Amino acid sequence: MANAGPDPDPDSDPATAGPGPAARVDAWLNGAWTLAALAAAAEGRPLSREHGRLLAAAGCAEPDGDGWRLLPAYRALLAGPSGRPAFPRRVARQLGQAADAAVGRDGREEEDDAALLQEGAASGERMGAFLDLLREHVAGFGDLLEKDGLRFLDVGTGVGAVAAAVLDRVPGSSAVGLDVEPRALRLAEHHLAERGLGDRVELRLLDVADLSERGAYDLAWFPLAALAPDTVGRALPRVREALRPGARLLTATVLRDDPADDVLREAVVRWRMSLGRITPWGPREAARELAAAGYRDVRCVRTPERVLTLVTARAP
Repeated sequence: MANAGPDPDPDSDPATAGPGPAARVDAWLNGAWTLAALAAAAEGRPLSREHGRLLAAAGCAEPDGDGWRLLPAYRALLAGPSGRPAFPRRVARQLGQAADAAVGRDGREEEDDAALLQEGAASGERMGAFLDLLREHVAGFGDLLEKDGLRFLDVGTGVGAVAAAVLDRVPGSSAVGLDVEPRALRLAEHHLAERGLGDRVELRLLDVADLSERGAYDLAWFPLAALAPDTVGRALPRVREALRPGARLLTATVLRDDPADDVLREAVVRWRMSLGRITPWGPREAARELAAAGYRDVRCVRTPERVLTLVTARAP
């Protein structure tokens, strides 16, 4: 009688010759707890024995005398450009949203003022880096940033940090910041006043889809990650009309046209976008939609952040 071989491993998946469904789910749950442990380490207190062992098992920590400490790369990650509170807030928000999605709740909770200001500061720093990158890679963009009296349209202005970044770079410029949240505009007024820019930014409680100006702006920031698809569809022609001939619109996407090396990450991002009613355009689709909305000279520019792509276009 032929030897039937060893009994199959109950925790393996014959279709993939890898871990079975139960083992995979356990690994995903362990990953969530590991991320929470890393965020908790951002407070800078000494790691407990169990906390340190968990992070060491994940490759984030190393022995330090009788205890544990984070590896330098992870200490730098937790500090970040916006200070220590930003990383744990980001992790807590996403884990909370995931928990809500698991039981079918909407999960959209209002963030406190401190969190909004932290996120705004990070957005402002990122916009400064965007401007440098576009000056280097898009012909004529540097001339635009030297335009006397440049007018900037900041859609979804939040706390006003993006507008402030542009105004800091372009002496003599002014901006209009649009938002549908009165609380955001209140924070923006205070933030801009603290930076000495209050008299250069006009804040408006207005949905960008209701914008009615014509030929008023030289540069516009259009945040796909904050706008629903129906709003984007109505707003793009309005923004195009509000731009002067040859003026530029700037947006960005965290989706990719070639996600073959990270299919899971792309799927997670797209599902989160659908839950948050965010426009799920990758660079190619964004370029196609901008062209369909009447924009010209559409350009995609990859950033040092591997998953982030800038998309810019001219008004006719």
